[in-house]
Amino acid sequence: MSVIVLTSAHGAPGVTTTALALTVAWPSARVGRRVLLVDADPAGSGLLSGSLRNGVPDSAGVSVLAAARPPLSAEQVVACAVALDERATRMVLPGVVDPAQARPLASMWGALAEAAHDLSGLGVDVLVDMGRLGHRHEPSMWLTAADLLAVVLRGDLGSVLPAAAALRTLAGLRGSAQAPVGVVVDLAGYSTAEITAATGASATLTIPRDDWAARALADGALGGLRLDRSPLMRAARSLAAQIATLVPEPAVTA
Repeated sequence: MSVIVLTSAHGAPGVTTTALALTVAWPSARVGRRVLLVDADPAGSGLLSGSLRNGVPDSAGVSVLAAARPPLSAEQVVACAVALDERATRMVLPGVVDPAQARPLASMWGALAEAAHDLSGLGVDVLVDMGRLGHRHEPSMWLTAADLLAVVLRGDLGSVLPAAAALRTLAGLRGSAQAPVGVVVDLAGYSTAEITAATGASATLTIPRDDWAARALADGALGGLRLDRSPLMRAARSLAAQIATLVPEPAVTA
């Protein structure tokens, strides 16, 4: 596996919460693999005011990478990440606080996207939180660079309609690459088949709304009996396993 990008088409359906839950669940769902969460939301990081609110080292973050001369190496990317646990099985590459800081990052995102695929050789899978589509400084290269692109939505009409339009546009943008999938936060009485038919997603995956576990993750929790047994984290482990079946293993070069 390599690069999985999460985005949304409307409102705030839970992209950051889903990305965090997957990051925490990844090592147990993908035994032997580490994970890096890239905070690429140009509207401002939801992590810096949450799980990373105690501060980020001056040597970490996308702004540090932006100051480096491309191409970027996989090792450089890891060096600019913040480890969330002692063994660095879960890492975060912090993003920007102020949307104005996103503008100078444009040239860096392409180099980072290329380096992200090289991380697979180091045993690291990459999750990207792109935030909501349509920002003027959107890192749009992730939309085509992703091995799997997922549009996060709620299971209600106000979220399904814009998600369907976005999924059609993104499928065309990706050409022969794998078509985007939908990740529904709370099906709200609908079935996955109904959501798939309504959105045109290549597949529909689900994760429940779980306010308590979402707050715990935002506060920096990585485990504990209650969190591990929460509906969100049980579903996140299943979601990570489902994603693994949808993303082809990178080709091994001699």
